[in-house]
Amino acid sequence: MGADPACLHSLGLGHSPDFPADQIKMVEEFAKLFVAAVYGGLVGIERRIRGQYAGFRTQLIVCVGSCLFTIISIKVFEVYGKPADPGRIAAQIITGIGFLGAGAILKHGNYIRGLTTAASLWIVSAIGMAVGFGEYGLGGFATLLVIANLIILKHMENILPKEMYASLTVRTAGSEEPDIKELIGEFKIKLLETKHKYDAKDNHCEVQLSVKYGKQEQLKQLFNKLKKLPNIVEIKIS
Repeated sequence: MGADPACLHSLGLGHSPDFPADQIKMVEEFAKLFVAAVYGGLVGIERRIRGQYAGFRTQLIVCVGSCLFTIISIKVFEVYGKPADPGRIAAQIITGIGFLGAGAILKHGNYIRGLTTAASLWIVSAIGMAVGFGEYGLGGFATLLVIANLIILKHMENILPKEMYASLTVRTAGSEEPDIKELIGEFKIKLLETKHKYDAKDNHCEVQLSVKYGKQEQLKQLFNKLKKLPNIVEIKIS
């Protein structure tokens, strides 16, 4: 007389029909995390080459973390059903990325660095979410677009003309101001605003100028020419 299959199953000795499916699902989830690591790592390599702080490891961790949170949100919905919102956990990923992105942005005078890195963190989190939902192709295509943008379009962006702004402060000895406006026109730099101030106590004249220019070389040439003027005490560019 054979043993009752139901009895064996209750004792933990029988073969659970759900075990293979659970095992396959676990492998799929591991695969999602691995693919997310690859996608995030590819973007991170480019950022690392550019010398950005949020480089290879950061981008990889963000992508894997976003993927993991997405997998968890799906699991919560599978366990609790309709009362659980699978999008709630995923939505909080964007909030967390906002803090990381803010930390990647640095301001140096009139120049701001890190906006592209902050944007890459944002899109990498979206790629991780796509992989977490099983959209490998969508995540992969997005990765290719991001890398193409960071590598190829960067060179195109450098070719395109762009306007830059700067503030110049020129201090001279005595009350006589140098003819800076003529020099600015010589280097095809547009003068936007001028402020004059005379310090009778120190017998110094200060001229503040706001300018617009197209190439960094223009500003460099202007600076070198200003240094050669007589009575120049100090020149600041910000």
